[in-house]
Amino acid sequence: MTISYTLDVSQTNLQSFFSLLLRWRGSVWKAVFGQLAVWTAVFLLISCIYRYILSPSQQDVFEQLVRYFDNKLDANIPLTFLLGFFVSFVVARWGSILNGIGWIDDASLLFATYIRGADEETRVIRRNLVRYLVLSQALVLRDISMQVRKRFPTMDTLAASGLMTHEEMDILDHIKDPYSRYWTSIQWSLNLVYECQKKGKVESYYLMNKIVDEIGKFRHGLASLLKYDWVPVPLVYPQVIFLAVRIYFMICLIGRQFIVTGSNPSGIDLWLPITTMVQFLVYMGWMKVAEALLNPLGEDDDDLECNYIIDKNLITGLSIVDTMWKHDDTGYSMVEEHMAKTPAQKKDEFWGIDKIAPLYSMESAERSVHPLVGSASKINLVKNKKEIVMTPHKNKLSELDPTEQKTYLRRVNVSDHNAKHAKQRGLERANSPDKCLSKMRSRSNGKFRTSANGSQNGVDLWTRAGDIEMNVAISNPNQVHPHSITVFPPDEPQTTSRH
Repeated sequence: MTISYTLDVSQTNLQSFFSLLLRWRGSVWKAVFGQLAVWTAVFLLISCIYRYILSPSQQDVFEQLVRYFDNKLDANIPLTFLLGFFVSFVVARWGSILNGIGWIDDASLLFATYIRGADEETRVIRRNLVRYLVLSQALVLRDISMQVRKRFPTMDTLAASGLMTHEEMDILDHIKDPYSRYWTSIQWSLNLVYECQKKGKVESYYLMNKIVDEIGKFRHGLASLLKYDWVPVPLVYPQVIFLAVRIYFMICLIGRQFIVTGSNPSGIDLWLPITTMVQFLVYMGWMKVAEALLNPLGEDDDDLECNYIIDKNLITGLSIVDTMWKHDDTGYSMVEEHMAKTPAQKKDEFWGIDKIAPLYSMESAERSVHPLVGSASKINLVKNKKEIVMTPHKNKLSELDPTEQKTYLRRVNVSDHNAKHAKQRGLERANSPDKCLSKMRSRSNGKFRTSANGSQNGVDLWTRAGDIEMNVAISNPNQVHPHSITVFPPDEPQTTSRH
């Protein structure tokens, strides 16, 4: 998960410094501590052999080796120069990957604004345009990110999660070129936009081109991710850097030993080479930054939250395109596209659900995520107050007479804010993510029965979370997927029921 520390450095003081320094997850301590401990143990072992086991003649030879290895070591292996260029290159590459991963907000706003109509047909089209873009993103990321691959190990899991229908999965399965498969859903989106213009849902070709351009930008970002995965940093470059750093500190195991005998002993015998250990911490930590950023789509502490981005795009996109249009009771209308291989437009899996909850495999759901929420958004600064007094800034107050100053004075009651904040914090403590996942895991031991589900050749490909018979009542049916699966707790009569 991405490690957020922005709030800790909101002020430049010692508290912020120590809050930043004493973190463990994603820190230099976690990245380097194990290797530093091993290096120190080997250094002390060599030191003990030199002091207590070697004969005087052997000690003389060892001391010559110490002077030889330490002589001009920093000049012969310029770690600062090598690491500086390499880390700068990798960070720039990481920034390009971050920019290319794709946010659906702009495209969704154009769908909601330029594709006019509150009828169900138009709503289905707008929502499917969002879903097709997210599907394309998921298809790309599951092939280049282990996070997403573990969440969607097969195409069936993509369909079961609601990102595509069974018909759409059949179309994708018949496409032999894997690269073309990524952009098939993009082509569906473009076909839908063109059909909307022909039917008058988009007023002009200019507005249609605006939508098409935004879809093209989204596709271009995903294509850049594929290129970065296809053509990594030339292997020789990271090999040289990683090898140079490790060889440097292997040489230091002998070159930084304290000489205790002979005619030219070290001025002080500390046993532990403190300055070299600091060098190890800095250089090895610097190298670990480059190692982590070489593939920011992996599973390290500071890798990008690929699964969260998919969820965020789906939820935000569907919310944007449906918010400004009222729900008209016009009945369901299936729209057949007349372009080749374009699937029928059906209601998506999240239709009518207030709280959209994208699905994960039970294993991938255990990974913590850092959502796109402001680092200070959960801080309640008025916890022990009943009201806040609002006034103009002191510089403006000096320009106002007493009557005008009184006019601008405001008192804001914060009791409701504190009550909502306390309730939300209480719910978060009572329903921690780990507890909720543990409950879901225990519930998953129930028996699933499929009453009406998508199947291929009479074989059910997946079961969906839907009508659930448990010992607890469902207070809000809109918070679960309204599909036709009945889950029976163990050792209870298996009588089908529909809600």
